[in-house]
Amino acid sequence: MPQNDGFQSKWLDDEFPKSDSSASVFADFTRATPLPEGAEQAFKKSKLHLLRTAPIPPHQRNALVQRFLKDSFISVTSVESGPTPGGVGYGMFYTPAFKGAFQAGTGLAWGIVCPIPPGGNVSDWLYLTGMNRAGLGCEAFVAYHGQNDITFNVFDWSRSPQWQVHRPLSSMPEYLGTITANGAQFPVILVMNLTYQTNPTTWVNEVRVLNNTTQALDLAYQYSYQASLAQQLSPGVGSWAAIVETFQASYSGTKPMGCVNAKVATRAPDGAWAAWVLLDPTQVTLRVDNKGFHQLFLDPDFSWAVES
Repeated sequence: MPQNDGFQSKWLDDEFPKSDSSASVFADFTRATPLPEGAEQAFKKSKLHLLRTAPIPPHQRNALVQRFLKDSFISVTSVESGPTPGGVGYGMFYTPAFKGAFQAGTGLAWGIVCPIPPGGNVSDWLYLTGMNRAGLGCEAFVAYHGQNDITFNVFDWSRSPQWQVHRPLSSMPEYLGTITANGAQFPVILVMNLTYQTNPTTWVNEVRVLNNTTQALDLAYQYSYQASLAQQLSPGVGSWAAIVETFQASYSGTKPMGCVNAKVATRAPDGAWAAWVLLDPTQVTLRVDNKGFHQLFLDPDFSWAVES
């Protein structure tokens, strides 16, 4: 069985301090590096494709799609035509029961295995992304746009505009580390993605990234908003844990990419967070859309890597 050579996400321990870099660092880079034209529409259309192809009963799938179209403000045809806008090269989706198994807060912490560059025939978008189960939560992810445009991003489903952080990975050497898993070394960015309630109608989305130089969890993004628990528990958005999200018909020659030590945590109504626990097969299911990726290793279901 593949091993993670002792790497068990110790960066979540209490001894690591926290710092706020959201305004002074991440926001400044976002203002200086605007999104490529069409990036946000492509992102939303890919998510629509994920819902349209979800392996659930048709009536449930149709309801999810209609809700998404109403809430996301994108213009698309009722039936897809032309090139497929997206898919899942490999990744984990929360089971319906676990997707809704929180009340006052939920969190996902994971290591994004992100080669630089991605290699192979990547010429369009490719995302290494994940969500923490909350329907109005964030995606904190690495995006490839071809071989040279590589960025760290935050997409916030609770607000407009939704794409809030866009920072070149070349400007983030202090956040890019390495880990050993399955006997090999991989580049990794360690991300903590939280959504939690501060009162019955107010929620906060928060993203932190481990700074390997200071050993602090730097605040990359935070936003407070009004929402109901029902909105957070709704099916659809928030149902994917760590995934490789694709935009091409097929991939070949890519370097290893994926996820290490994905952990989840749940916040109780009294504000106390339960311990972080590794994702397991009772909480997620695997989805593969036959895009050319094959599994290098799998520690069910918290660590995995793929290549094409």
